[in-house]
Amino acid sequence: MADASRNAVPNLDCAKKMIRTLALMGYSAMMLYTEDTYELPEYKYFGHMRGRYTAAELKELDDYADSFGIELIPCVQTLAHLSTALRWPDFGDFTDTGDILMVGHEKTYQFIEAVLKACSGYFRSKRIHVGMDEAHMLGRGNYLDRNGYEKASDIMLKHLEKVVALCRKYGFEPMIWSDMFFRMAFGGGYYVKEGEIPQDVRAKVPDGLGLVYWDYYNSDKDKVEHMIDCHLQFDRPVIFAGGAWKWSGFGAHNRLSLKNTKVQLDMCDKHGVKEVIATGWGDDGGEASQFSNFATLLYYAERCYGGEPDREKLNARSLACFGIDFDSMLAFDTADRLTGTKVEDGDLLANPSKYLLYNDPLERFFDCHVTENASADFAKNAEELRALTDCPFGYAFETLSALCDLLSKKCDLGIRLYTAYQNKDKETLKTLADTEIPEIIGKLEVFTAAFRRQWMKENKSFGFTSHSLRLGGLSARLSEVALRINEYIGGVVEKIEELETAPLPARPSRDGKYIQYNGYHRMINAGIL
Repeated sequence: MADASRNAVPNLDCAKKMIRTLALMGYSAMMLYTEDTYELPEYKYFGHMRGRYTAAELKELDDYADSFGIELIPCVQTLAHLSTALRWPDFGDFTDTGDILMVGHEKTYQFIEAVLKACSGYFRSKRIHVGMDEAHMLGRGNYLDRNGYEKASDIMLKHLEKVVALCRKYGFEPMIWSDMFFRMAFGGGYYVKEGEIPQDVRAKVPDGLGLVYWDYYNSDKDKVEHMIDCHLQFDRPVIFAGGAWKWSGFGAHNRLSLKNTKVQLDMCDKHGVKEVIATGWGDDGGEASQFSNFATLLYYAERCYGGEPDREKLNARSLACFGIDFDSMLAFDTADRLTGTKVEDGDLLANPSKYLLYNDPLERFFDCHVTENASADFAKNAEELRALTDCPFGYAFETLSALCDLLSKKCDLGIRLYTAYQNKDKETLKTLADTEIPEIIGKLEVFTAAFRRQWMKENKSFGFTSHSLRLGGLSARLSEVALRINEYIGGVVEKIEELETAPLPARPSRDGKYIQYNGYHRMINAGIL
């Protein structure tokens, strides 16, 4: 399952390459996760300026996938995760909260029928994933105002019954993400080691509806086993969806994915779960290459065909499928492999290459989450990645190499500024403003150009808007920081107010200083953008 809804919509050439590569690995199906990135003729705003696939494009991809024995399965949303659509006038009358449809409203089901009618014309497959996950505020917005309080489980089941009936009308066999049943039963929690879904809830789930148990985090065998047991008690088709992590920045976390996946697939084997999905989300902008998690996808394939593969087998298959060995495919993790992260062993999810890129040199939200080794680590990583730029995915390794080269200079800029300011070392501050910050801006321009080449090779141009603004804003902010320093040195201002305050941790660190922190709007500054 490739995410086509977080800005990065794979272009046709990239999607076809993904299909060919999946076929080489032995996959039987592919999903394109499309919240609003497909054409709905009745709703002109749906996917407006989001790079939505046209009807012709989806039919072309479906034909192409079929020629390689790949079933292209529509993967949409029919309840929540629709904020980019619900912002538009087409949907104002039947919105519950900012990303959730109004259950029970006639226009909601007109919209869902339009979705199903369109998908039945675009795809051969009679299977469809209709979403319904993470509807945390279900029934608490406009629905509450219009209908009064109802239990979320009752609202969910009422909606599910109608959506499944519409699926049957168009000949679809639907599946949904299962998390909402657990959240309703366990006070908002999802991953549990004990307890069961009430029988009255299980009994109301429509016959034949597939339940997709998604778990991207757990290597706790007992927890995974209990979750599978709970799903099997529904007596409905159960599909497991694991994480091929590529959604915490510009690289990937294949080693973490592999560690979790081994335990999860062991439990699927033990309990007879016959179908699994490897998900490749693109949270917060879809920054990573569409192929950055394919080492994990290869492991899924080999496990499903022949049991636990050894490194020799993985290397041989990687060379056959990708043109480079398995260890080289794992290099997509390299940007976040810093001293103390333990990313090498898959023990800690941390994404310093993302948050240190956007860490403001004056506000310094992440200065507590960088070690003294970081600059040297990033420089070493840049060299390792540069050595891979001639391979089939060289353009993506070039992006990561340029990112690490940039971070080798920027990662501790705030720390050095704060130290020099506190020591009243104006000579060092002058060097930082006039020499080092311009050098960092120059490296940022190199990185931006490489990242743009990667984006345009793999994705539709839509969505790069966000990155132009983010990276262009970072460049402008660095210039502003240099100006502020020179104003201080020149006596224009008596102090740099931000540097009067010591930094605070962005969040508690589980192991060492590095953390996982995603979300550009939360990491860039303390104010309102």
